[in-house]
Amino acid sequence: MVHVTSKANRRGPRGDISANDLAAAASRVLEATGPDGLSLRAVAAEAGVAPNAVYTYFTDMSELRNRLGDDFLGRLDLEVLKGDEPARAMAEFLAQVLAVFAAAPGQVALLAEQRIIGEHSLALNEGLLDFFVDRAGHSLARAAAATGMLTEWVHGVAVLSSSEANVGRTQERLAAFDPARYPRTASAFGLPADDDAAIELFVSVLV
Repeated sequence: MVHVTSKANRRGPRGDISANDLAAAASRVLEATGPDGLSLRAVAAEAGVAPNAVYTYFTDMSELRNRLGDDFLGRLDLEVLKGDEPARAMAEFLAQVLAVFAAAPGQVALLAEQRIIGEHSLALNEGLLDFFVDRAGHSLARAAAATGMLTEWVHGVAVLSSSEANVGRTQERLAAFDPARYPRTASAFGLPADDDAAIELFVSVLV
């Protein structure tokens, strides 16, 4: 849930710190510790201010996390969706998204914790709806469904991408079963990840 607070309920800006400074400090904490380490005290310490200074600009940590998530989504280049050929444009956009998400696991984990609403997240949603309506020829209802599917797929890929440790544990568990009973599963598990093939298949469904 996004908390909305009127300007009248907030204290005025401080001369020693800004909302951008606090967001930058919070981003550094997030990258270093993940969402579990993102606390009021940690952000204040990183920014070099007292904890109550954070409340000058953010009503609570939920609002600060929302700001971080929205800033992160702002890294995506929506102009890619305007490429000459719709299917290729969507494939290039998805490749970009997967690359950006893969480089920021802490941000991806934060996105999983709460729905993000802000200028960048709304612009992203609007850009995808525009693409599916104007370029793919879907109705608004189908465009909304396609946008939802795309969002969930990208997020699922990012969240479920295994670390080396997870791969090792999965291999150990698989070794307890007879591969002859699940031959294709056993063979497929040994294949390297093929994001291009996954993107091609996903685009063929949506565009």
